[in-house]
Amino acid sequence: MEHKILPTDIYTFLAARVLGQTELLRRISVSLYKHIHGLPAPNVLLIGNSGTGKTTLMQAVAAFYEAHPELDRFRVMLIINANTLSPEIEGEDRTTRLFRKLEAQAKVTFGAQLTAEALRDYLENATVCVDEVDKISGRISGKPNVEGITTQYALLTMLEGEQFLYRATVMEDGRPVETDIPLDTGKLLFICGGAFEELYDQVYNCIVNRRDDRRLKEVSEVERRPDGTVSVRTVARFRLREYLRLADMFAFGMMPQFISRFGAMAMLEELGKDELRQILIGSANSPLRLCLEYFRHMGIRLQVTDAALTAIAAAAAKNSRIGARALREIFNGLIAPYEFDPNASPKFETTDKGPTLTIDQETVCEYLGRTNV
Repeated sequence: MEHKILPTDIYTFLAARVLGQTELLRRISVSLYKHIHGLPAPNVLLIGNSGTGKTTLMQAVAAFYEAHPELDRFRVMLIINANTLSPEIEGEDRTTRLFRKLEAQAKVTFGAQLTAEALRDYLENATVCVDEVDKISGRISGKPNVEGITTQYALLTMLEGEQFLYRATVMEDGRPVETDIPLDTGKLLFICGGAFEELYDQVYNCIVNRRDDRRLKEVSEVERRPDGTVSVRTVARFRLREYLRLADMFAFGMMPQFISRFGAMAMLEELGKDELRQILIGSANSPLRLCLEYFRHMGIRLQVTDAALTAIAAAAAKNSRIGARALREIFNGLIAPYEFDPNASPKFETTDKGPTLTIDQETVCEYLGRTNV
């Protein structure tokens, strides 16, 4: 590498694409730095509610490799749903299945004419992102999940850095041949993520029922009233990140050997109003941007006021368990009738800038009131 990429450089790139996850992005940046400089890189396990940005982060990592040509040997990256590894396929173990997907990705990226040496280098330096990893828990609804355990063991083979003999089709003397390639899986970087939805209730119930030494922390809140009086109340708040232990992951159904292979177990922050508003405005695939294009195609200028954007983001922030997905649900529900017949809206008018549909705070509040969002 001509210019040594630093963790701060990686962080700046990722932070422009993933909002509200400062501490997590710093950890990921360090892991990526170590990975691209040939140092032992800690695998990362992401825990966060749906819509907090796990998949977005994985896509941002792929974009980071894509944006730096000098990192070509690290560009093979796979984003895979853990469920696709679970079904048993006769004649193919799960580890081989994952490497087949990596091989296919390498050939899509660099062409099918790869030699054994080139393919080996790309596979050994790949980044593997496994989404919904909580779905391969050893327990589902309190019952043993044999396929989940088997899949964890398959991933463990790679997480432990074992040598793996992989049979691949490569080019030799200008013709395709099958050959066995010994792979050092210790160079792979794993970023796994899941919502672990039942974990919240599991840990909370453990604490309130005093099953171990953890207790809810109480804090005092002071409220000053307009008449000058002061009230003090004691409240106990539960945030999973403050109480989570490795033992909780084991109880959830993740094998100790599997969890211990992650150097960082990072919880994603729930997105607040400001982050959600920025996602609505700036995200490349935000429903607002898609709607702007839709109405532009109809010859209509869509105008959403700042107050309306803030009201939508504030409503979405109340649905903290689904995060950014709440934005899509609220915005799409709000805009649907106008997409069908914008001319029927009282906020549709012809201005000096052409036909214009305005979505203001009043429109948003009326919708939220009707739907009880």
